Amino acid sequence: MDKAKIIEELKRTYFGFIAFVEPMSEADFEYSPDGVKWTAGQQADHLCRSLAPLNKGAGAPEFVLKSMFGKADHPSVSFDELVARYQAAIPGVVAPDAYRPEAVPFEKKEKLVNDLRGQVEALCKNVEKFDEKKLDILVLPHPLLGKLTIREMLYFTIYHAEHHHRHVEQGLAERPL
Repeated sequence: MDKAKIIEELKRTYFGFIAFVEPMSEADFEYSPDGVKWTAGQQADHLCRSLAPLNKGAGAPEFVLKSMFGKADHPSVSFDELVARYQAAIPGVVAPDAYRPEAVPFEKKEKLVNDLRGQVEALCKNVEKFDEKKLDILVLPHPLLGKLTIREMLYFTIYHAEHHHRHVEQGLAERPL
């Protein structure tokens, strides 16, 4: 997937999630299928928390990234390969504290949605600055998957929005009427 397609997919997945959450009623926004699984608000908060450090890294000068994380020791894998690695690694894993949301009341929905939209727009601008080769040379740390090329991290980020969108849809679909 080239840079233009990555940006297109980031916008499609995140803005699709936002479009799904934004018109939600209070009952839907705060609904948890079992009282433990995350609500739509918590899913949105988790995505915001996940994008913030990625934006910080993607916005850093190249020399900073190289000095902090080194350079890739492997070629970038495909989107499908990266998703398969994540799916194999995720069973039983709990999100690190920094990425785990607290309860998100309905009153915070508008701010949260706007924050998420801003994070996505900032990420797309940050991605624009990279040339194609740098996406496969520079790396960033992922808390579960280890060092990923920036291209792989962006693949993960695209999938991450789809993953959490699907969880919200499934939770609401299982809701008793």
